[in-house]
Amino acid sequence: MFTRLYCAAQLRALMLSETLRRLTLRGVCAWMALISPVAMADGDWADMAKSGAEGAKSMQTSGITIIQVIGFFAFAGGLLSIKAMKNNPQIKPWMIALAILGGLAAMGIAEMIKRGMTQIGLTPVSVS
Repeated sequence: MFTRLYCAAQLRALMLSETLRRLTLRGVCAWMALISPVAMADGDWADMAKSGAEGAKSMQTSGITIIQVIGFFAFAGGLLSIKAMKNNPQIKPWMIALAILGGLAAMGIAEMIKRGMTQIGLTPVSVS
């Protein structure tokens, strides 16, 4: 009977120590995450907003390039799927058409943006 109580108490102490260890580690990580930007900050709120805007602008250009590459691979995959369609009954013609048209649209996204800006009356800018 005492062995059983001893095992239960030991298990309870082990669970408590693991919970405390996990909470301590979580608190230290949260403290490091909060103190790190404060330690490296050398500007004010306007500088933070300006650097965020510059990051978004560069991410927009990179995103358009990534979309164009994905479009190229979708278009090429659609063309290659035409040959594989005769051996694979799971490939449907509408899937091939969707891949080809979606790939073409994704490859031409920069041109569509430029023409759309021209139609609206804005000065077209180079996106890529």
